[in-house]
Amino acid sequence: MIKTKAEFLQRLKFLLHHHPDEAAIVAEIEGHMDELIKECGLPEQEAITIVQSQIGTPEELTSQFRYVSSKEFQSTKKMFIIVNILFFAGGGLLALGTNFSVLLHMFWEVLVQSSWIILIGYSGYWAFMGYEIGKEYGAKGESLLRRTMGAAIVPNILLMIITLLGILPSELFHSLLQSSFLIGCLTATAFFFPISKAGYYIGVRKVFD
Repeated sequence: MIKTKAEFLQRLKFLLHHHPDEAAIVAEIEGHMDELIKECGLPEQEAITIVQSQIGTPEELTSQFRYVSSKEFQSTKKMFIIVNILFFAGGGLLALGTNFSVLLHMFWEVLVQSSWIILIGYSGYWAFMGYEIGKEYGAKGESLLRRTMGAAIVPNILLMIITLLGILPSELFHSLLQSSFLIGCLTATAFFFPISKAGYYIGVRKVFD
């Protein structure tokens, strides 16, 4: 248990060892601690407990100032984009497989009949994307979220164009080509951005932690 300001700052320095702004962060926190200790008017050992309850422990502070490299940002972005592409690739392969397997054809028909449920679940993926980025990177993740959404939405837009051009085989996608479902897909696609943003803000606040 930390009992003095020196112990607190030493622990903070250790946790921020690889952070490029370590010195500036520690100096800022130290100044804030001095103000709070002075306001408390208590001996340092007693005041440090109050200080930690107000500004957080070294571990909590470190999580707020965690340094995120551009490489880590890119890895996260690629992961969500690839997963989204896999959704489309999996659906495409399954549709092709219906020509060679009765079981796959039956499974495909079940999926097609559950198209609205799948659309709702898929919208949840976009909320999850925003939530994970918000939870992991906090305020620093907003630009990452915008870039990730901008790239991940490309397959969705391409599918919409292909659908509207009538390229999809109607015998396989008959339920998906109904006007009501097409309107639902277009609406959902338009709302993927705000859905992800809502998930992001929830993640930043770590509501479910």
